[in-house]
Amino acid sequence: MGAQTIDDPVNRDKTTRPRLELEVASPLLWDEHVDFALAFGGLSLGTHTETYTDTVDGTFIDDLYTDRLWLFDIRLAARLYPLGDSSRIRPYIGAGVGYFWFHDSWENEYSDTSDDPDFPGSFITVHNKAEGEETLAQGFFPFVVAGLTLALGSNAEILFEFQYDIDKKDSGYDLSGPIYMFGARIRF
Repeated sequence: MGAQTIDDPVNRDKTTRPRLELEVASPLLWDEHVDFALAFGGLSLGTHTETYTDTVDGTFIDDLYTDRLWLFDIRLAARLYPLGDSSRIRPYIGAGVGYFWFHDSWENEYSDTSDDPDFPGSFITVHNKAEGEETLAQGFFPFVVAGLTLALGSNAEILFEFQYDIDKKDSGYDLSGPIYMFGARIRF
């Protein structure tokens, strides 16, 4: 688990959100100095709601639009452990490539209220609801990683990691930025 800082796609300010990630890594190879990792992760960018009310030509319009935004990615990385497996504290550096999906699940509820032409002084309200999902942006991106693991025996370790997503852009969205991770690994 960790935290990811990116440009908020709604207001374009920087935002930091909790991130979850699950990783499957190879054993340490080449004299216990290199491993490869495949990770799946993501975060919620929150729910954003817009309301609109107005009266046009005697019809009262009430509109509620809600977006639920998510960022998912899959990553493949190679990491180098300069000290190998010989030390309890093991720094590492690495790089990799990932693929991301910026996903929007939206809902629009609206109603129109107007005079009933058959019964003066009465009103008719028509309710409508629409919903859908779409991928707003997606694509490949490179990233770099640096970290430190603390061995808790021969197969378990705690990790502190910094990742930086580079050029994670598509369709006018820039989702590049730093990721700070804290977690644990169990090697089988």
